This record gives sequence, C-alpha cells and structure tokens, in this order.
Amino acid sequence: MSSFILTDEVVNDIISDLLDASALSRIRSSGKWSVNFDRAMTQWNEMHPGTNPPCWKKVGPPPPCFAGNVPPIYDGKLGDRFVSCNPDENKI
Repeated sequence: MSSFILTDEVVNDIISDLLDASALSRIRSSGKWSVNFDRAMTQWNEMHPGTNPPCWKKVGPPPPCFAGNVPPIYDGKLGDRFVSCNPDENKI
C-alpha cells in the first residue's frame, strides 16, 4: 500500500474538477464520482476544518428554501497545508 502527500491547493483543484463533471458523467461513474468527491472533501476538512474550498464559489449560494448553514469559503493562502493520501482507500 502506497501513500503520498497532497497540498490544499491540489485538493482544491481536484474538487474543482469533480464539480465540473456533468450530471450524466456523475451518474455513469457508478458511484466512483461520489467516493472521490467525499474523499477530497474529507481531505480538505482535515486541512481547513469548517470551511469549503475556494473552488466552491462555482456552486453558488444555496436556494432560498435551504435552512441549513453553509460553511464559509476558505480565503487564505493555498499550498502550505498538507494531507496524506492513500489511493487504495475506499476503492470500488
């Protein structure tokens, strides 16, 4: 089993790419998109708890009927926080 280190900047880019995926490609991924998205967001939250990554801006504000709390978008410097990644975890 191998692992490697990712910066918060790389994790933000991964999440950005995942958010750019079409609804159809998400469906056709047979659950792989959601596993990868969950893993990337977990990694982000390990580095910056209680925030969403900067790429979250492309999601836009929640609809008016949303009654929950949306974490703020991280606005600090990227590239100085690290997380260990094991590509074999949660393999489908």
